[in-house]
Amino acid sequence: MKKHTKPIFCALLAVLWLCSVAQAAPLVTKAEQMVVTATMSERKLLDAPGSVEVITSEQIREINALTVADALENALGLVVTRESGRVEVPSIRGARSKHTLILLDGRRLTFGFNDMVDLRQIPTVMVERIEILRGPASALYGSDALGGVVNIITRTPPADWSGEIGAQYGINREGEGAERVAGALAGGHWNRFGILLAAELRKRDKWDSDGIVPDDGFEQKPAMAAARLTFDIDDANELSGGFEYIDNSTEGTQFFAKQERKRWAEETRRGAYLQYDTRIADTHRLMVRANRSDYSNDIGFLPYEASGERSADYYTNQLEFRYSGLYAGNYLVTAGLDWRREGLKDTQIGVKTDNDVDNSSVFLQNEFNLTDPLSLVLALRYDHHGEFGNRWSPQVSMVYAINEALRLKGSYGQGFRAPSLTELYVTSFRRRGRDIYEPNQDLKPEKSTSYEVGIEGVFNRVTAGLTYFHTNVDQLIEILFDRSTGSGQKRIDYYRYANISDATLKGIEAEAGVDLGYGLSFAGNFTWTDTSVESTGKDVGAHPEYKGFIKLGYRLPQWDIRSNLRASYTGRLKNAAGETFSYTLFSAHLAKGLGNRGEIFAGIDNIFNKKVSWDGVERIEPTSYYAGLRVRF
Repeated sequence: MKKHTKPIFCALLAVLWLCSVAQAAPLVTKAEQMVVTATMSERKLLDAPGSVEVITSEQIREINALTVADALENALGLVVTRESGRVEVPSIRGARSKHTLILLDGRRLTFGFNDMVDLRQIPTVMVERIEILRGPASALYGSDALGGVVNIITRTPPADWSGEIGAQYGINREGEGAERVAGALAGGHWNRFGILLAAELRKRDKWDSDGIVPDDGFEQKPAMAAARLTFDIDDANELSGGFEYIDNSTEGTQFFAKQERKRWAEETRRGAYLQYDTRIADTHRLMVRANRSDYSNDIGFLPYEASGERSADYYTNQLEFRYSGLYAGNYLVTAGLDWRREGLKDTQIGVKTDNDVDNSSVFLQNEFNLTDPLSLVLALRYDHHGEFGNRWSPQVSMVYAINEALRLKGSYGQGFRAPSLTELYVTSFRRRGRDIYEPNQDLKPEKSTSYEVGIEGVFNRVTAGLTYFHTNVDQLIEILFDRSTGSGQKRIDYYRYANISDATLKGIEAEAGVDLGYGLSFAGNFTWTDTSVESTGKDVGAHPEYKGFIKLGYRLPQWDIRSNLRASYTGRLKNAAGETFSYTLFSAHLAKGLGNRGEIFAGIDNIFNKKVSWDGVERIEPTSYYAGLRVRF
């Protein structure tokens, strides 16, 4: 047996065994969990078409995930990568971060620094759950959903007035990187009005384990405030809205333009929306929503370096109309119209860019049972892009109920990503001033064709799933070397965006969970991913070939104690120089409930102080300790 097939074979055997030991067991409550991202309509997780994972607020707390980036670290088929400026972004099934669409309550978040949505900027204090849809979703969501969708779903105003206050403190084993966190959440209903308010303040000191420039971790001061408002006009009509304000300042030492400098950055992300929902009849719904999302940053260096100074403003204005209705008791039709304008103002190297682009679209989806055990979902979307014209995105998905506990799933779909305004118009410095990336207005959209097949089961003590996926990406946009100027220490390399080739992304995803009894539980997942660019044979981006995660949990209800021990494995990850890394990280968490009044908790991350670094930056943080308190009222 070939070396790289052994983990895949073992994962297959494990999933099949877990399914076989519980064939006759009844379904558990988890099978009733509802998701919305896969079809824009509520479906049970077991019956949702495609590959969907849900990370609940309870799971987020079990790993003390303070940000969405932390919460996604161990998701199946997804890797959180650290890119330029220490930005943390998701990569699904080997696709680039730009191929993953980030939504907040179904609303688009505008791009940030270098066309990336930094998930470190989004705290979890207000998050109800995170739904991850793996695979192309352009048939519903249009451009940028070529690889998948991450939908961050926040809490809504509770029926009764309630709230929570929390605080925690953490520090690493070097006595650096001290982090202080304080947050609050409160809301309720008064007659027909509902309100939910949330805020969080954090401060993290810089850390540098080797004392060599650059700093391994910059000083950060994130802050967040958000609100959700609802007004029940009557039993069939509701008006809702809200806003988010997220600010972060960072400061640290690094090299730029061949000199040690202090780098500072100020980032602000804002969002606001207004939504109207009406129920025309028991089986017909209409939604109208206006959404505004914007991001701004200012970056500079001291001693001052003109080429390193950069300011950027991104924004997205969006207007959506969505209808869903049930016909003949079997056909759930969802249709929508979408208009979106994206804009960018960027200033770097003395070059000012000010551009925007419009996109208009219409989509139609039909969910129905072809036979009693077989359901189909057919979707088609038409996009008209202001720069690249028309694009059709079809998708077909099926779910076959083998029995009450087991589902066979399959899907075929096409996705696309239009070149971003940055790739088309912005010239920027990269790699601390050593490289210059130049735009290309002749770029063409990236396109993908994907299919997958999988089997999932939810049983009395066991959950399990196995999926094979295969995606071809055409006209992949890459950076190509163009020329150099200067020599030695004064050399600068110039690169240009170009549609260079096609890429193939394929792999296997396996997951399983078992209630072992006596308060013990086990959950784990494993992904094998094979990515390559046809013209070069190289991998697509920094995505590991193997990724695995296991968690052993323990609950002692009579004392209200919860704990877990976790291990995450990253195998055959390549850096830009072609070096290969593999590593395993261990972490632990312990919480003691205080009845209805809250809980105290503590934990350790990276227990054995595993270190991995390249390109002069420590990629894995040293062992860190934290403890905190939450109080409910």
